[in-house]
Amino acid sequence: MIKTKKKIVVDLDVVTVAKWDKGKNGDLGRSFLLRIKNKEFDVVTPFYLLGHLDKWKHITLKEKIENFYLKNSTTLLTNEDVDEKIEDLGIDDIKILLELQSHDIKEEDAFIVLVTSIFELDYLVTFNRKHLRNKEKEINEILAKNGLKNIKIAGPEEV
Repeated sequence: MIKTKKKIVVDLDVVTVAKWDKGKNGDLGRSFLLRIKNKEFDVVTPFYLLGHLDKWKHITLKEKIENFYLKNSTTLLTNEDVDEKIEDLGIDDIKILLELQSHDIKEEDAFIVLVTSIFELDYLVTFNRKHLRNKEKEINEILAKNGLKNIKIAGPEEV
């Protein structure tokens, strides 16, 4: 039996903590990034996620994060890729994103939730408890209500 790799999207916070934090979470993040570098997962990255780095003032950190995604992503999704998938599914992405945001989920987090669902990825990997991990049930209720697949939100230590 052939074992297939888990398809994941990795939140910016995981890479940021791995590249910046010197503590326990930093160690956990670096360990997870090593697993990614060793091709344990198929990493799907929407360019939208990388676009958020343009706003960052810490250039060295920004470049390290961007390089990580560019080198280690199995699939880079353009905005057009995402738009085509949304059109194929016939969903109202704006409505779904706004509904997620109305439940205190940040715009960029709502977007990666949507991507994780519509591309049927195995995990959204994040350290973010407040806006994502602690809201998995709420998020999946919104997705299901809109005819989308549930997602699994996990920390690096859970994947």
